[in-house]
Amino acid sequence: MRLVTKSLVDAGHNGVDMICADRNIRHIYPILAAYITDHPEQCLITCCKENHCPHYHFDSPLQDVNETRATLEHHKNDHGLRAIHFPFWAHLPHTNIFMCITPDILHQLHKGVFKDHIVRWCSTIISNTEFNAHFQAMSDFHGLHHFKRGISTVSQWTCTEHKEMQRIVLGVIAGAVEPHVFWAVRAVLDFIYYAQYQAHMDTTLAWMQEALDVFHMNKAVFVELRLRQHFNIPKVHSMHHYVQSIQALGSADGFNSESPECLHIDYAKDAYQASSKVDYIMQMTHWLELQEAVFRHGIFLNWVALKDEDEEPTFADSDIIPSGLLTSHGYRVAKSCPFLTVSVSRLQTDFGAVDFIPTLQTFLTHHFPHSSISASQYDHFDLFKSVLLQLPR
Repeated sequence: MRLVTKSLVDAGHNGVDMICADRNIRHIYPILAAYITDHPEQCLITCCKENHCPHYHFDSPLQDVNETRATLEHHKNDHGLRAIHFPFWAHLPHTNIFMCITPDILHQLHKGVFKDHIVRWCSTIISNTEFNAHFQAMSDFHGLHHFKRGISTVSQWTCTEHKEMQRIVLGVIAGAVEPHVFWAVRAVLDFIYYAQYQAHMDTTLAWMQEALDVFHMNKAVFVELRLRQHFNIPKVHSMHHYVQSIQALGSADGFNSESPECLHIDYAKDAYQASSKVDYIMQMTHWLELQEAVFRHGIFLNWVALKDEDEEPTFADSDIIPSGLLTSHGYRVAKSCPFLTVSVSRLQTDFGAVDFIPTLQTFLTHHFPHSSISASQYDHFDLFKSVLLQLPR
């Protein structure tokens, strides 16, 4: 990181001319304002141990960059510090690394507070078997995920599963836990939903703080039930800094690590699998360079092939099949249909397909003009959640 941020030292002190979005050239002073990462790396760059908070309080002597450097030099591993004596941010001008730490909704809230703590505590209270049975007993509803095998059989959780579970967990635990547990879980869910807002006002931030206060008022029940002895949990403590971070840096949705999380597959997992698993860093780097070269060459070949094509492709009538797709088209749906024999009235009320019958009749008339089939209000249909159309290359 020292090499990556080296250019910011001189630019931060003396400024640099840059072209802005309005195409005007301005003399600016770029600084490090935000650092997006997960909790272990947050602790690493702020030189603290992972059981400490990387957001030092305002009254802490480690809030000042110079005092932190002096403390690292004199006290070494004291005060919960790591033995990192030359942090990359030490000479960056106008930068307070502790204020640059951003909220991480994915790892702190979805995977941390909710999955690792709230779900585990509720599962212990109700029992794993009963908790799974409650998830299985939830009825199908459009737009909600049905965990028909419970949650204990899910081997790898993604952010999507976390969000789907959050939408139904209150219904799962309702009546099975005492009121204070229910109120604490509801407050955490409210906080998570407020944290994902793309824009905030003073009102929404007040509601967010109120949800956190409600959780703190009811969290003692987990100690009474002997699920916890204390709440010195870094990811639970991180919720305390969300309102302050949003006021300083903007909505937490803009700093969520959920979007780049999928890049781990392309840039780490696939590259590692392509290596010999021995001295793999150099092999992974070389493999990624080859992939980028092949990608760029592929783009060039596509540009050459399409350069002389001025007219759009045309298709003969014989290429069209009754469904309206080309013969080279295809489609994919789920192996099992989630909604069987759905009535037309349910299509209209539950799924909003108010024009389904006239639209279906128009389709039948156009593509099967000699058929006696007609759409009826008394028909029933198997309903899929989605269909994937495969277009020709």
